Amino acid sequence: MSRRYLTHSEAKSALNRGKTIECFIGACVRNGERGIKWLSLSSRGEKIRLAFYETADRGNENYLDLYEFGPLDPKLQLDEPDQEKLFSDFESAISEIDQMFPTSSFKLVNEG
Repeated sequence: MSRRYLTHSEAKSALNRGKTIECFIGACVRNGERGIKWLSLSSRGEKIRLAFYETADRGNENYLDLYEFGPLDPKLQLDEPDQEKLFSDFESAISEIDQMFPTSSFKLVNEG
């Protein structure tokens, strides 16, 4: 049986290789519209970028690509996060994730 989630060491290594990693947070609601809350971590030079998204839940069994659903906030563009933070190191970004969404840093996956 294969593992689904990345260890913190694997996640850090992926970032060092220029890869993006993600985490599904859960369902959300904004102005009465259902959405999907998720985050991504990526390298930005010497910094780690932590981006939070609230994506409209427009999927069905044949349409599952949340990257194309669009943001819940109509002021945001398709790929624009609801919130973005930069950290000097991986450990600080992980600490922020765990403070905001306890245990979510143990549910990191490769992008996609």
